[in-house]
Amino acid sequence: MSLNRFSFILIVFCFGSWFIISWIIIKGYIPELFLGMIVPLVIGLLTVTKIQSIFTSDPGKLTSFMIKSFIGKLVIYGVYMIGIVAFSSFNERPFFISFIGYFITLHVLEAFFIRSVFKGLRARDDNSGGK
Repeated sequence: MSLNRFSFILIVFCFGSWFIISWIIIKGYIPELFLGMIVPLVIGLLTVTKIQSIFTSDPGKLTSFMIKSFIGKLVIYGVYMIGIVAFSSFNERPFFISFIGYFITLHVLEAFFIRSVFKGLRARDDNSGGK
């Protein structure tokens, strides 16, 4: 699957599920659910874009990027959550539920995408090695 197609699917999934949950099913927690969705989505899209770029240009640098990315995400998510709790006037419980749900779902989907990138390269190498 291409990065553009994967990104499109993630965006449609996130905004579609946010719309269905916050406008049709629950109603009343629109900003909380949106804020729980948007940061994991943006950071996830940036991460997979950079991972594919590094993997295609210099796969040896991928492990160090993944470690730095993990630490960076911990800091960004921590600061974001502290900011939401400290400066928001809305109910934090729907925010945290939304954040955790999107965080886990997007990371699982990112893992499948990264796996497909690795498989695609391996299959390409296997085909070119026999020629």
